[in-house]
Amino acid sequence: MNVIGSYNYALVALSVLIAMFASYAALDLAGRVTAAAGSTRAVWLLGGAGAMGTGIWSMHYIGMLAFVLPIPVAYHWPTVVLSLFAAILASVIALHVVSRQRMHASRAVAGSVLMGAGIASMHYIGMAAMRLPAATHFNSFLVVLSVVLAVLISLGALSIAFQFRNEKTGIGWEKLAGAAVMGAAIPVMHYTGMAAASFTPSSMPADLSHAVSISTLGTAGIVGVTFIVLGLALLTSWVDRRFAERNLQRSEAYLAEAQRLSHTGSFGWRPSTGEITWSDETFRIFQYDRTTTPTVELILQRVHPDDAPLVRETIVRASQDGRDFEHEYRLVMPDGAVKHVDVVAHALSDRSASIGFVGAVMDVSDRRRAEEELRRSEGYLAEAQRLTRTGIWAWSVAAGRSVYWSEENYRLFAFDPEGGIPSDEAFYQRVHPEDRDRVRREVFLEKPEEGSHFDVEFRLALPDGAIKYVRSTGHAVRNASGDVVEYIGTSIDVTERKRAEEERERLRQAQEDLAHVNRVTTMGELTASLAHEVNQPIAAALTDAAACLRWLTRDNPDVEEARMSASRIVKDATRAADIISRIRLLFQKSTPERELVDVNEVIREMIVLLRGEATRYSISIRTELAADLPQVMGDRVQLQQVMMNLMINGTDAMKDVDGARELAIKSQPADNGEFLVSVSDTGVGLPVPQADQIFNAFFTTKPHGTGMGLSISRSIVESHGGRLWAKGNSPRGATFCFTLPSLNEP
Repeated sequence: MNVIGSYNYALVALSVLIAMFASYAALDLAGRVTAAAGSTRAVWLLGGAGAMGTGIWSMHYIGMLAFVLPIPVAYHWPTVVLSLFAAILASVIALHVVSRQRMHASRAVAGSVLMGAGIASMHYIGMAAMRLPAATHFNSFLVVLSVVLAVLISLGALSIAFQFRNEKTGIGWEKLAGAAVMGAAIPVMHYTGMAAASFTPSSMPADLSHAVSISTLGTAGIVGVTFIVLGLALLTSWVDRRFAERNLQRSEAYLAEAQRLSHTGSFGWRPSTGEITWSDETFRIFQYDRTTTPTVELILQRVHPDDAPLVRETIVRASQDGRDFEHEYRLVMPDGAVKHVDVVAHALSDRSASIGFVGAVMDVSDRRRAEEELRRSEGYLAEAQRLTRTGIWAWSVAAGRSVYWSEENYRLFAFDPEGGIPSDEAFYQRVHPEDRDRVRREVFLEKPEEGSHFDVEFRLALPDGAIKYVRSTGHAVRNASGDVVEYIGTSIDVTERKRAEEERERLRQAQEDLAHVNRVTTMGELTASLAHEVNQPIAAALTDAAACLRWLTRDNPDVEEARMSASRIVKDATRAADIISRIRLLFQKSTPERELVDVNEVIREMIVLLRGEATRYSISIRTELAADLPQVMGDRVQLQQVMMNLMINGTDAMKDVDGARELAIKSQPADNGEFLVSVSDTGVGLPVPQADQIFNAFFTTKPHGTGMGLSISRSIVESHGGRLWAKGNSPRGATFCFTLPSLNEP
């Protein structure tokens, strides 16, 4: 005959309440385990399993104590402890399963079987701990049913825990409802297992070794400890969540600030639902209000019309193939401003084959403007190099070779950029053989560590046989320690300059030759006049010599008169010698020499030479020379030629005119630290209408003129830093003026 027991419904209700409390703790702890990582995850997993297992175990023993038998019942405490370990093991399995990122069906089934087996083991191990004077029998059907219920209830509990594990859910009605369902379901398995057991009296006494009786106080202790353990677990979870939320808020604030500073927004997009999530910075980039719900159509409204087809195609393709994508396009803001954005997206998918994207949108307008400015600057630099024929290069000391050549440098040395930077040996093969050793000595290659600046000019012998002149300069670049790390320099094509210098030298030589011919021709035309000028002092010397002889051959020689005659002979001979010296100087062809020249003295010398020509045509010469006129640094012979050309032109202009014939020569200070010399005549005046052509080479109004005198004179004056011009006189004649800078010029 079976022993009939009854239930203490207060303890039954208490067991259900403990089950609900443990279920709520399980839901909360699942979120903490999920959020943790590394060793922290292991701590939360073990600690949470201990609290949860204690709750389940407490519910089980309170439920067993709720079953009251009319016989004394004690419990074998080692077995009781073993049942606690079974509960904790089941809890470890449960928390491990629900804390995974994904809970596949196979994983859920396996987890529920293991968890159900653990709970069933806890239950039947706990019943095995009972020590009473009766035999225990089990209904096989109800035992199997209790195990099945344990597995099914575990599956439901795992699903609920996985659903509500998100730590951001907080303490809400949904989590409480889930805990209530789990708390109500778990005791079902327990009381089904209790119903499977029946007890029959036994004459054998119960083995009470290591057995204890549970009093009302003991029951209260179990309940109290259970609530304390679960409460501490929830409190710890709450504190940890608060810290995590605070850290998360701080991290989100840092992330938002970083996005604002870097102009990079984030987004999420699920094509199947069209749902789009934007960060604050993304709203700012697209200039939409934070309350606006972002959509694909809203994005396309901002896209530049020229980029809209490509953006639409990218969106459609991404939603179909679910692959990562990146593209750059322009946005047109409401105020008309244009932004450049770079969008990068990473595809995510779940077991349901639903595709989602997370990504970033970066405002690269500043970068694009900087790139455009850089391209424009590089274009200007390249064009400037092309126009000036200047290449840029860099040579590394560590590498022992060139590491950079600009495009113009390739063109200058006739190398193909596709072939890369040529070696030093290939470079020196381009240098003219006669200049190669000199260039090697003068540039940095001999001792690059010294870092000496160089500036060398040399020739290139190009493959097509052409010769170029190049000027190459370079300076050392040092690091913070003062060591030379590289050389940077330029190479300039100076071929045209060198040829221009050679051409200028040829022209200068030709001009000197032509000026000499002009002087010789002019002096040839003045031969008769010059002979007269020379004959005058010679004749006077002969007369004085005859007089000197007469004074000496008298019976009473007059030595004083003879001495005076001899002095006049010396003076006349010196005068003749000076005239001949000046004539020889004008005939002489020599290299121009600059010296301090008194222009007034040059004027007086030319008057002496040309006085005979003036006298021949009844021309009076009047001078008005400023005293203390500053000297000029110049070539005396060239300045004599200028004065001679101007005076002869004035004389020729007055040969055939009626009336007064006067040649006026004047010198005076002028503005800007210069002085002015003018030669005026009363001749026929300037030719009309060709007055502006008189300084052109080969233009002449004389029947036998060369047309080079005035052209050469202007070139000489301009080479001395002055200028030469002409103007008409009233009522007739012309004036030729030229200025020269004085040594007193600031």
